[in-house]
Amino acid sequence: MTVTPLAHWPADYPSDYAVVDVETTGLRSSDRIVSVAVELLDRAGTVTDRWSTLVDPRRDPGPVHIHGLTPERLAGAPTFDRIADDLAEYLDGRVLVAHNAPFDWGMLTSEYRRLDTPWPMQRRLCTMALARHLELPIGDYRLATLAAHYRVRQLRAHDAVDDARVLGEIFRLSLHEAAGAGLPLPLTVPDSGSGLRRGAAARKRFPERAAAAKAPCPWTNPGRLDLAVGLVQGMRVAVTGDAGHAREELERQAAEAGLYVATSVSGKTSVLVTNDPSSGSGKNRTAARLGTPVIDEATYTRLLARVRPGTPVDGSAVVVLPAPRTEPEPTARDGEAPPAPPAAPVEAVVPPNTPAPAVDAPPSARPTVRQVLVLQGRDEHGEGGRVRQLVLESGARLRINLTSTVDTVVVLPGAAADPRIARAQAFGAVCLTEAQWHAALAEARAPERAGADPGTDAGTSAGNLPRGGTVQLPGGAAPGRWTLNASWAWERPDEDIDIVAFLLDEHERVRGDSDFVFWNQPVAPLDVVALDASGPAEQTVTLELDALPRDVRRVVIAASVDGTSTFAAVGPIEIDVAPFQATSFVRSVLDAATVERVLLLGTFYRHGAGWKFRTEGQGYEFDLAGLAGSFGVEIA
Repeated sequence: MTVTPLAHWPADYPSDYAVVDVETTGLRSSDRIVSVAVELLDRAGTVTDRWSTLVDPRRDPGPVHIHGLTPERLAGAPTFDRIADDLAEYLDGRVLVAHNAPFDWGMLTSEYRRLDTPWPMQRRLCTMALARHLELPIGDYRLATLAAHYRVRQLRAHDAVDDARVLGEIFRLSLHEAAGAGLPLPLTVPDSGSGLRRGAAARKRFPERAAAAKAPCPWTNPGRLDLAVGLVQGMRVAVTGDAGHAREELERQAAEAGLYVATSVSGKTSVLVTNDPSSGSGKNRTAARLGTPVIDEATYTRLLARVRPGTPVDGSAVVVLPAPRTEPEPTARDGEAPPAPPAAPVEAVVPPNTPAPAVDAPPSARPTVRQVLVLQGRDEHGEGGRVRQLVLESGARLRINLTSTVDTVVVLPGAAADPRIARAQAFGAVCLTEAQWHAALAEARAPERAGADPGTDAGTSAGNLPRGGTVQLPGGAAPGRWTLNASWAWERPDEDIDIVAFLLDEHERVRGDSDFVFWNQPVAPLDVVALDASGPAEQTVTLELDALPRDVRRVVIAASVDGTSTFAAVGPIEIDVAPFQATSFVRSVLDAATVERVLLLGTFYRHGAGWKFRTEGQGYEFDLAGLAGSFGVEIA
């Protein structure tokens, strides 16, 4: 697709990504990896290198009908211990990107744990979560669905190499779409630690070298090193093996001199610094294959003393996305090329330095209220909750974060200077006072009151479940796998929120401590309930409802505020309930009010031969230990 300059790339976006796909012998942490593929991407999503290998699991390869890897195909492949170091060099210091990232992350951490080897990654990004944040007009979040949406052709599903290629292109396009909308990326810092302590200490299961934060290099890459010329600002430098100085010090010196420190060797690498070029490491082998110049530490240190000026980068890149679809598109038949993209593109770009506007848009500026964000001051909790309830009753979709899909922002008096107002207007949204919103809503409803067919502009309440509301889950006695995603405002990352789940019997008690799922015990026995509690502003509970023991009658999901804080500082919490990898089935927005430290979010419970879900919204002043104790869990 066409690439054009983007003047305002988000400064807090990472600089390097590793798109990863693994095929495995099964779905549990005890299963093994049979193939792995990696695509390395720079900050704008451009592929810089690729790597893949089959892996001998030393056991039955599992679902051959899915991944196609028979024992014969895996014969002679290396075991994971033989490829662990090479894979770590590709992953080190990057953000892991995967589809259903908790699975790939969990399988890789399990493999490294078996080797008692440092796990090289600290952050991950799930493309399912990114698609959900982008509000893509799709029916589910499966890889094939995203590939069709972005017109990326799949050649062989469940082949690690092809899946990584497809996902890399999907991520590149969605990354630019998010950047153009100024959307925060759903980056998470999973607990790869022992789980004995909370916070940063819990993420240190394996000793690991802290990855230095990388700022974008302001100089263009002049290419490979010519010793007659010397180092030039913008060159990509990779370091491997033992050195006289700490590797972090070598990398720091390079960054200060205007060089780009690469975590792997690719065709764009200018030079590899190593004191042992014959060591056989992954970087040395790649450098030899690509003909990358190799120098020792002494030569590198001497060249650092006279780095030549480089050429400044003019700007970052943004992808021009295909125009929104207005009718279903034909799908390609087997053996045929996919349909060509439409001729008229639209550009997803946020104008930089947009001044904060006054909240004075006329009520008639947008007659339909469909996607509404309510902005409030820190002392307007009651008023904010009241207006959000009115938004839900109006049939509109209530949002708690600003995305490019928000078309109306209701601004309460205490939020008149909120910087999100300028961003919303850059998206084309209308910013209204509460009185103006009421007037716009009345105008939109006028045709309905007059007896006319309001058509599709009247909004819809489908999928909005009020506090205390219940809904039957489809599937009867076999509803399958479901997720509950809880999210809150990105603008308030200072509050530490914990999502927990309790598996309760007919007496409203846990059967044992293992029925309490929380940050220190994120998976119930047999993986029937699992918590992904790594996101700073959203967390997800996945439930295998079909597999829950019969004596588990309910699964209660709650949120708690860590420390002495209360939900007054958090604001509304949105819960989104959906079948696994599907778009929302029902949503609810709960205002946690003021003094509560614990908030019940929702309950999955047996009803006859099937399952139902109920939105709760009940809050308590006591802490998580008090809630756990009420369900029979003893916390020391």
